[in-house]
Amino acid sequence: MTRIAICGVGNIGRIHLQNLLSLRGCQVAGIFDRNTTQMQLVASQFSIKPYQSWEEILNEAALDAVVIASPAGSHRELCCDALAAGKHVFVEKPLAATLQDAEAIAEAETQSERVVQVGFCERFNPAYLEARRAIVEGRLGELRAIQSSRFAPYHLSDPTWELGILDTAAHNLDLILWLTGKFPTKVLARGSNVYDNEATPHACVTLLSFEDGMMAVDYLAWVNEKAHPLSQCARSEMFIQGRLGAFRVDHSWRPSWIMDAKEFRFVDCVVLGGPEYYGCLKLQFDHFLRAIAGEVAPAVTAKEALRAERVVLAAQLSLKTGQEISSEPLDRKTGTENTLPPDEADED
Repeated sequence: MTRIAICGVGNIGRIHLQNLLSLRGCQVAGIFDRNTTQMQLVASQFSIKPYQSWEEILNEAALDAVVIASPAGSHRELCCDALAAGKHVFVEKPLAATLQDAEAIAEAETQSERVVQVGFCERFNPAYLEARRAIVEGRLGELRAIQSSRFAPYHLSDPTWELGILDTAAHNLDLILWLTGKFPTKVLARGSNVYDNEATPHACVTLLSFEDGMMAVDYLAWVNEKAHPLSQCARSEMFIQGRLGAFRVDHSWRPSWIMDAKEFRFVDCVVLGGPEYYGCLKLQFDHFLRAIAGEVAPAVTAKEALRAERVVLAAQLSLKTGQEISSEPLDRKTGTENTLPPDEADED
């Protein structure tokens, strides 16, 4: 039985809490959030222990793992502290808000004997798993182009996030790298403000160019649709085009949904024989628990997530400068040169 504490109980933290409470093989021992009012509300709703401080979690020897669902800017401190305290770590995407912080987490992972898993939940989505299998088996031939898109609920997104809209775009950018096994040579991003009350872009197009001529285009939009708060999350698509074939993932509709007095939500996917709904948000924790138990190799490690981090930061730099970002090493002291952070995974 793996005993887990959750740090951060905002929207995604509460979703993680519900999923973990429904899984066998783990026990949610308690929650912590620096917003004490919110923490007390969630603790009362789920009849779960509220920890009084982060240090209390670190010092509790009976805790095996922590789930970090706080903003990206806090990830370095929390991940490194937890690993130093001997805890396994599940940390939400993106890995961090800066390259230096992301590298520090990856280094702490390397020095630790604990499992670190980053919350790129789409990697556990059966549709994308099947797409990857088709690519690995060579059924699509040499990949030439990918087009992806995703809509996210505006009111569940936060313009104060350090990476802004790219905090959400990280999902598709990670999928592109994972599916192709390639790293781009150039990144170009363009954004547009939709709602007048903020300066941050609410729509973003990112173009990735690869050395062999392959390209990938991602479109991400925050959509203001309060009537159905989670329905927009379902509307993601990807079209993968190779010389021998193509693969399309279309989540613009869902075969099932649930509505009651508390919520309206679509269901990601249903695994027959599984308890209740078993979408990718739950499947990622299934793998995390099995990795802790030594049954499977860790997936979506910090070192692996560092690849997506570099692309996200390059897109952020492109948005700021209006220029295409090349693959020369980023000046880590100033972060101002129009260059893509180096991909250390390609050097191994």
